[in-house]
Amino acid sequence: MKLVIRKVAVIRDGVRQWSLVWILALMSLTSATAQASGPQGWLQRMLEARQELSYRGAFIYSRGDEMSSMKVFHRTQNGVERERLVAMDGEMREIIRDGDMLICVFPGGKQVRLEQAAYTGPFPGAVLNGGSDVDSVYELKMAGEERVAGHDVLKMAVMAKDQYRYSYYLWLEKNSGMLLKSLLTNRKGEVLEHFQYTVLELDAKVTDQELAPSMPETDAKALEPKQGATSETLPEQWMPAWLPKGFSMSPNVTKRNDVMPGDMRTQVYGDGLTMFSIFVEENSPQAMPEGASRMGATTAYSKHIKHGGMTYVITVVGEVPIETVKRVADNMQSSPSAGDAS
Repeated sequence: MKLVIRKVAVIRDGVRQWSLVWILALMSLTSATAQASGPQGWLQRMLEARQELSYRGAFIYSRGDEMSSMKVFHRTQNGVERERLVAMDGEMREIIRDGDMLICVFPGGKQVRLEQAAYTGPFPGAVLNGGSDVDSVYELKMAGEERVAGHDVLKMAVMAKDQYRYSYYLWLEKNSGMLLKSLLTNRKGEVLEHFQYTVLELDAKVTDQELAPSMPETDAKALEPKQGATSETLPEQWMPAWLPKGFSMSPNVTKRNDVMPGDMRTQVYGDGLTMFSIFVEENSPQAMPEGASRMGATTAYSKHIKHGGMTYVITVVGEVPIETVKRVADNMQSSPSAGDAS
């Protein structure tokens, strides 16, 4: 099961706090403090600041007993985001984003290119519905002022109102709303993920050279969305009969999956901050066994369902508690209509 999480999260982990990978309308930075009135305003400011600012820096990211550090170079020009992330631990790895194109560069210069890559940065669920109605499922409150990476920040608590999602503590730069530190916790208060800038230069003049891969390309593999796929070429339509309150499906992210092996359909659901994905696959030699697993805040649950003479493998993966992915997977049904949230 860890293989499922690693395959699904290989890009998400590298860019979790960044490559958004994603997409709100940009707002002016002038009078940012005045615009961000109250916790909801600061949350919206955070979601926009990451995309509209140009900056360079370094951050650490820990999940469970794993920790990694990365350099980031980000530039927004004429409404187009360009970004380069460089792993500072282990083998040399880079992630390059140019608009909707995502390039993963591995040791030896091997590359995997993803066209029209889905959003995988911080709080990807906000991309699905613009962060709206977050206060219906989270309690938002300001929690004082601190300093992170030499910047004055405001601390915000985003507390889950039920057991189907995690809580967050956010540290936002006072002038721009840029996220400089975050903790993701479970209902017991245990920290599952920790992200924090150690160095950050805002309004940086990021150059084209800083955004280009440092390793020469030796072997590039392009993964492009398949066009013209019909219902006959995709697994039978499966939809969840139950969803946690506040989660809705993105109509643009229900498609054949081009990264995972086999004939697989992907559905993505978000609640305004977090998200989970549902993978539906016809049984194959590569099918994952039934069961649940967790790595940090990322959980996965696979279930085999026999229907119409076929065996389908339902896998739910996301930054939500185990009980969420399990209940969603256990309530999948062969139906073209979505289930009701409760």
